[in-house]
This record gives sequence, C-alpha cells and structure tokens, in this order.
Amino acid sequence: MSRLIQDIYASRKVVGKSGRIHELNSHIGQEKGEFLYRLITDDPTIVKTLEVGCAFGLSSLWICQATRGRAGAHHTIIDPNQSTDWDSAGIRNLEEDGIDYAELIESGSEFALPHLLESGMGPYDFIFIDGWHTFDHTLLDCFYATRLLRVGGILALDDVDWPSVRRVVDFLLNYPCYEDIGRVVWPRPRGWKGRLVLTATAPFNPAALKKLVSPNLYRRIFDDARPRMIGLRKRSEDTRTWTWHSDF
Repeated sequence: MSRLIQDIYASRKVVGKSGRIHELNSHIGQEKGEFLYRLITDDPTIVKTLEVGCAFGLSSLWICQATRGRAGAHHTIIDPNQSTDWDSAGIRNLEEDGIDYAELIESGSEFALPHLLESGMGPYDFIFIDGWHTFDHTLLDCFYATRLLRVGGILALDDVDWPSVRRVVDFLLNYPCYEDIGRVVWPRPRGWKGRLVLTATAPFNPAALKKLVSPNLYRRIFDDARPRMIGLRKRSEDTRTWTWHSDF
C-alpha cells in the first residue's frame, strides 16, 4: 500500500484540484483495494486496465499501484463527474502518487464504452465496474466490458451486495465464458441455516428446493457469505448464440 493510500484512509480526507478538502464519503475500503491489487499482481500479464467510476480515486490508486513498473502499463478511467462532483480529486491523487499512465474520459459509460469498442481501443486485461448502480446501467457496462476484455482477462465488480448489482452478477455467472475467481464478502451470522430449518412450517428439504429455483437463487440462499466485490475471469470468447437464455 502506498503512503498516499495510507494517508487517505487514516485522515478520511482528500484534496481536490481546487484546493478544497473533502470528507472521504465515496471510496472502496482497504479490504476491497487489497483484493483488486492481488487480482492484478498475481497476473503479470495485466498491463492495460479500464475503470468505470473513479470518484476520489482510491480504486484507481490501487489498480495503478498494482501495474506500476510494468512495461506498457496504461489505465483508462471513465467518470462523467470527475471535474464537477468530485473536484478532480481522483485525478489529483494519481498525479500526486506519480502515476503518469492514466487517462480520464469524462463521459458517461453508456457513451464511452461503445466508443472504445468501435474505435478498437481494446482489448483490456482488467476492467473494474463501479459506476451508476441501477440494474440496467450496470448490465450495460458489463455487456461492453465483456466485449472489450481479452480472453484470460479479469472483470471485477464492486457493491455486489446492492440488489441491482447482485442481479447483474447472477446473470454473468451463467455466461459460459466467465469463472468466479474470488470475492470480498460479508459473513452471514453463525447458525443462520439452523434457524431456517427450525422455523420452517414443514420438513425442510434443500435438495427439493434446488429443483424448484434457479442455481443462482439457491446459491444466494445457502452461501455462507454475501459477496461485496467479485472477480470474474474471462476464460473464452463469448460465443453465445442469438437464442441463448438462462434463468437467473
């Protein structure tokens, strides 16, 4: 962890381009930052990275720290409100940390991502989605991210504990081209499964339930932890046919 990242977490403050000091009210925590850092440092082939959503720049700092020193390292940030809502604090932090291989696209991801695809700016080795959190917008970001990501690359999503984002992840986990490679989780209270069985009005049969609900719903019920952030590796090209469908 760089000294700047440590200082930001310790002070809970960031400085914008205007010189104003802002309370740290929108950021990824240290556990999530370390997760992104490990995903990237464990794979030395990751050099070209893309991020949707920057805010005060902590996720950008973690990503760029992980690729620092790698030949050809380049980070693209999509954030339509960086110079307005965020006072360019994210970009200022990158500059202060000596990151000179990051660029900002100050546009909505619904415009920027298809432009990157059409102009041949991909493929990317790592894409992080932490933008507008409605279901449809997150799904759109992931649709283009899947097309922009190379085979073997990693797609990471934040705030998977939000119902809207979790439904997108449920859908992605059905894609034949993705595999789940790691999560940051909220642990469930101990003994919750026992309480579920004891409060049931009829004998509880998990095997029978598995036949009645989708795999993702069954997994959400019986997983011992709730994901907050997830990493997915693209293990093959997305070759789904135009008639493909899977319940989620």
